[in-house]
Amino acid sequence: MNPIKALLTKELLEHKLVTRLPLFLAVFSIVCIILLMSNSQNFSFSVQSSGLENWSPNFTHSDSFAGIVGLINFMLAGLVTLVSFFTYTARTLSKERKEGSLAFWHSMPISDSKAIAVKLVFALVIIPIIASFLLLFADLTVWFVGQWFVPQSLLTDYSVNLVALGQHYGEFISTMAAMSLALLPVACIIFFISQFNEHPLITIFVIILLIKIMGSIVFNSTVIGDWISQVNNLSINILMSDHPWGTLMAIGSPTLMGLLIIAVTFFVLTVRFRAGK
Repeated sequence: MNPIKALLTKELLEHKLVTRLPLFLAVFSIVCIILLMSNSQNFSFSVQSSGLENWSPNFTHSDSFAGIVGLINFMLAGLVTLVSFFTYTARTLSKERKEGSLAFWHSMPISDSKAIAVKLVFALVIIPIIASFLLLFADLTVWFVGQWFVPQSLLTDYSVNLVALGQHYGEFISTMAAMSLALLPVACIIFFISQFNEHPLITIFVIILLIKIMGSIVFNSTVIGDWISQVNNLSINILMSDHPWGTLMAIGSPTLMGLLIIAVTFFVLTVRFRAGK
């Protein structure tokens, strides 16, 4: 068996939250649909307002899939990606040391650099792909229910059709690609810290907080803190943006280059630490 496929399969089997969380949400949506269909004769929907008669929300573009429902599906799948990403990156290397499997993998013909690279691929590629299946399932569910319960005119107004669904899925994949690039240095930093600290996310939070405080005290300015906040919030800003690649590029080429250097540096440090050097 291909060693890379074997490593990816191992990560998938050992970190079941990556698949169980989307599966749980998918099953939950099925239950909701069954309840809706079983009570379809008595189902009604009403909106009460007070002084908001002229309120006309614009939750999405006219050519976007399913309006606010499609937006909720999109955001939910993106948040599942982020939750799975941080959970996985914080645990995967520390789990190896705790369970003693690191010695076994060192006995295999797989270099530490390849092992860490596979973990990055899993965190930044496989996890978003699995989350995209949740989005696809949710959108197909909306489309299916719409064919049964929603008037055709309303389906047309909210672009509930297979073409818009495909575009919606493509937009999610594009957003996840931009978000994965933003999360690359974050993953490398978490990998490094998690090898000698059981709570890397808390450690990073404390370090960021201290840097912001010290920067404000020493330089009497919030410039450093603002820059860190911009970088720290980049992934969630990309997820919520209408133009994810524009949001990524908006932080500037020097910052992007700096983040790349940080990613490479911590990748090398992680490999050396894992190898025991």
